[in-house]
Amino acid sequence: MNTGKESNCTAILCLTEKGAQLATRLGEILDGNSVLYIPKRLKDLNCRDYEKQISYFENWQEMFSGVFSSYSKIICIMATGIVVRSLSPLINSKYSDPAVVVVDEKGAFAISLLSGHVGGANSLAKEVASKLSGQVVITTATDVREKPAVDVLAAELNGLALPRENVKLFNRLLVEDKTVYLSSPFPVVPTIKQGFVWRQWPNYIEPAILISPYVQEVKSKKQEAMDVLQILPRNLVVGIGCRKGVTLEDVTTALMETLNKYSFDERCIKSLATIDFKGEEEALKLLSKKMQVPLNTVTKDEINSLEGTFDPSDWVTKQIGVGGVCEPAAKLVAKKGLTIVPKQKVGPVTISMAVEKSWWLDLDQEIETLWLQQPWKL
Repeated sequence: MNTGKESNCTAILCLTEKGAQLATRLGEILDGNSVLYIPKRLKDLNCRDYEKQISYFENWQEMFSGVFSSYSKIICIMATGIVVRSLSPLINSKYSDPAVVVVDEKGAFAISLLSGHVGGANSLAKEVASKLSGQVVITTATDVREKPAVDVLAAELNGLALPRENVKLFNRLLVEDKTVYLSSPFPVVPTIKQGFVWRQWPNYIEPAILISPYVQEVKSKKQEAMDVLQILPRNLVVGIGCRKGVTLEDVTTALMETLNKYSFDERCIKSLATIDFKGEEEALKLLSKKMQVPLNTVTKDEINSLEGTFDPSDWVTKQIGVGGVCEPAAKLVAKKGLTIVPKQKVGPVTISMAVEKSWWLDLDQEIETLWLQQPWKL
């Protein structure tokens, strides 16, 4: 989920001298970068020696509003009531609000207050409690009952759970020990299946969670019955080859025709890939900007290292010195994952797609061969 917020930096807020001392300590031991927000009246404290960034404020609510809209992780060292009142006019959605954790001045408790699952406050509270040798306080039902949570699963898969209104329903089913089935055309590791009843694709039973890139899964089921939830994993890499001077319309048409042919949802696309000198094509840059995904490039040497894993073209070899672009580029940027769409030629553009190699996918060469032969029947 791209919220436009600072994702690799934690804001640590305090109001008192004791709070500032704990904020300094916490900022030094937390993983990743952090910025301390300290009242200006405490500027003369020894936290001036803090090696990371400090921001001094005079108006609490003004500062808090700015931090809320700028950071994805916020730690407040103060009373919970202060934070609750300050959050009240700012809260929008669990899918966009930052993780907010409240810690007392002694560091005895780390409370996951806002965006426990999607925003990651539960994980952040656990980290803070561990670093301070304190106690974590988490109240989300799935965590209390030690059940899987659908929104956590989607986040772990870098995916999108749809329709959103079904997330609450499926979490409730899991908390109430109801049977929930899980299915995917992708081969997944056993840990993903824990807490669910696995069904071989496509023979799933409702209520079912589908980890699937296919467009029609949500549409083909009766969503008004609220019996299916789809997780669209954002793990597709689109390899692109093209003639010099292609237009944005050319590459967009090629991409959309390929997506439609294989019924893949474009929201599953994580990045675009091509050979280095094609990365300068304006059409590819514009497509990357339009889709809000990065355009990654690979070298001839990297492509040649995959010789024998894709069908080379003699014409392409004569033109640019390698046997292909779209297939090997997608494969390389996907960390040598699973090729699920072989080279497709649409006008002056070639398209291939690969699934990025991830911890939750159980991939091997045999699986890739089967997929390319019968992608609907894995």
